[in-house]
Amino acid sequence: MSTKRPPPRILFIAPLPGRESTTDVIGGTKVLASEMLVELRAQGFEIDVLDNRASVTNLSPWKRQAVRLARLLRVLFETARRIRHADLVALVLAPYAANILASSIWLLAKAARRPLALRFTGSDLDLVYRRYSFLARSFARSTWLRSALVYVESRWLQRHFAARTNFRWFPNTRNIQGPVRIRRGAPARLVFLGRLMKDKGWAEALEACRGLPEDCHFQVFGPYLPETDLSLFEGHPRASYGGPLPPEEIPRILREHDLLLFPSYCEGEGYPTVVLEAFQCGLPVVAARARIIPELVEHEENGLIVEPRSAAALRSAIERLREDSELYRRLCSGAKRQGEQFRSPYWYGRMASELRSVCRSRKMGFEESPAAAGETAGR
Repeated sequence: MSTKRPPPRILFIAPLPGRESTTDVIGGTKVLASEMLVELRAQGFEIDVLDNRASVTNLSPWKRQAVRLARLLRVLFETARRIRHADLVALVLAPYAANILASSIWLLAKAARRPLALRFTGSDLDLVYRRYSFLARSFARSTWLRSALVYVESRWLQRHFAARTNFRWFPNTRNIQGPVRIRRGAPARLVFLGRLMKDKGWAEALEACRGLPEDCHFQVFGPYLPETDLSLFEGHPRASYGGPLPPEEIPRILREHDLLLFPSYCEGEGYPTVVLEAFQCGLPVVAARARIIPELVEHEENGLIVEPRSAAALRSAIERLREDSELYRRLCSGAKRQGEQFRSPYWYGRMASELRSVCRSRKMGFEESPAAAGETAGR
């Protein structure tokens, strides 16, 4: 009589959304990690969650470092305590934490003979690696770069580390449900969603919208930081600030608008979840030509790409869409098509298959990707 195999058990280490405060805002990494947790459970994995969230956003530099050190020690202690009950360890992290957090977890996983799967957020892993010293690169090649699987957000990063066959392109994904509003005429309701950081380009968007016609309105949502100058909204004829939004409210807000402005020039910008959400709501995007963004926002297909840091370029793009209703309708259709390419179930089905394969390999005696063991890092 056959017995049903127990589901693979994952020790899942990631920063997860908590109660939002001035020192702990819900950003893209936490939303991504939360989605990954839900999707892997839906794929049949048993998950042991280790939340490594640390509230450091508005703390002084020395307090920030103290909080991060305390978090690291807690995570390592809990990993060492729980890892023997897991078939695999999955770690979600930003690139800057690779040579400390990822390498430490890799060493614990190696000692416990458990495979490690990394999922990096953002698009600057290549830049972080390039800035390493010779010794730091050697350490990376000896530790976390040998993980069983390494998931990166962009095709750019997969190509950069092409010599390492344990790297996988795994974009951010969303699965927004509900009807897509048919948009006709000139876009008049514009929106920005994101942290009010300087390099997100929201201030340039405010300036771009200042002289728009009276039927236009620009709504800005997102948590602000100590350095955020909210006085820019005072007396603005076409813009208002709506404060931070809980993640579950974002689809409703997007459906109420006609165009997403996302002029971010942040160095580490990957595949922003808000852009994917906008696409799945049929909302085209005007975005800045940042490193990775043109992989996602295709000029004149599902949005318009403009020069970064330029209010004039943003204004010109908005006016172009208001004057060319046929182009706007085409971009709305293209946005919906692009959004369908990043539905969560498909991508997590692929990830689940790979993770199960790694778990089976461990039981046959492999602790890491055999191909990764002898490779060198990317350029």
